[in-house]
Amino acid sequence: MQKLGDLSREEFLKQYWQKKPLLIRQAFPYYQSPLSAEEFAGLACEEGVESRIIQEEGGDKPWQLRHGPFNESDFTSLPESHWTLLVQSVDHHIPELARLLDEFDFIPSWRIDDLMVSFAQEQGSVGAHLDNYDVFLLQVQGKRHWHINEHDYNEDDFIQDSELRLLKNFESKQDWVLEPGDMLYLPPGVAHHGIALNDCLTFSIGFRAPTKKELLHAFSDEENDCANEIFYSDPDLSLQDSAGEIKTEDIQAIRALMDFPDSVDDEFNSWFGCFITEKKNDLECENEELNENEFISRFKEIEGLTRNGNIRLSYIDNDESISLFVAGEEFALSKSYLSLVRYLCENHVVEYKKALSCCDETAVLELLFKLYDESYFFFDE
Repeated sequence: MQKLGDLSREEFLKQYWQKKPLLIRQAFPYYQSPLSAEEFAGLACEEGVESRIIQEEGGDKPWQLRHGPFNESDFTSLPESHWTLLVQSVDHHIPELARLLDEFDFIPSWRIDDLMVSFAQEQGSVGAHLDNYDVFLLQVQGKRHWHINEHDYNEDDFIQDSELRLLKNFESKQDWVLEPGDMLYLPPGVAHHGIALNDCLTFSIGFRAPTKKELLHAFSDEENDCANEIFYSDPDLSLQDSAGEIKTEDIQAIRALMDFPDSVDDEFNSWFGCFITEKKNDLECENEELNENEFISRFKEIEGLTRNGNIRLSYIDNDESISLFVAGEEFALSKSYLSLVRYLCENHVVEYKKALSCCDETAVLELLFKLYDESYFFFDE
């Protein structure tokens, strides 16, 4: 997979990340979706799956928005064009899609939000809009015509009294037709409008940008008077050795956003690691109850352990220890675990031999059994 075309990861971060859009032809030239459009529609009919249908024409009003879960009649009653199905956080439900996120390891993993799937019939669109976060738009099936405008918009530029935050008078300044395998990167604030030219499947890999208000509320559990939504940003992000690490400069930037003094605070670091890896939903995976010896035998037999898609891992490398954060829980580990922790954070599938090569075999199996016992990982048989 080319991912960034002719650019190195360092060049992408320096020249494009949070600076300007980038079209990458054939970033994933041979990628095939593990699910068909019909199967994504079926997923949108399930409880616990966040989904929406946006219908530009043929509804009760222009740009009609409906929320799932849906049923079969919701789809059979749709017109032949001008509608889009959006299924949020598909990586939480489909392990194969969660593994796709590992391809974006040039961005710290704590910044990854989710993978959203968009299926549109001909002329389907969600309207001209902008996002406050970075996004990679991977074309998987069909063709989509993208239009962008890097103008700075204000509140008066948006349609009022609408459930959708759409721009009133969007003017395209640059456009491309994306085919399967092509990918478009958009920094925060770049207005865009994607129109399906035929049956069209697009994956959106979005990156989390917590706001000052969100952080302060989570930290103190109290409402605050922060009037404007100030989003976290890192335009000077540089490539780091391990995507799973929450680096000191990340913590300092978060503290600065919250107007906290810039000082070493282990308690704050622990809070942030737990906060940023918390589960966003209540999806549970009931693992078979195994004792540690049974777990080790199964792991050796299957040779792989898969992370649940809604589980996020990150770590902080302290002076004399490692803090591993898993789904809002902190594991205090010795420095000898560093290679294993890096491996776990960077891969949704943990291979038996690779895991055991990271550090002491007993330590590896003990930690992995704990993670399995908490249903953070499972055996994908």
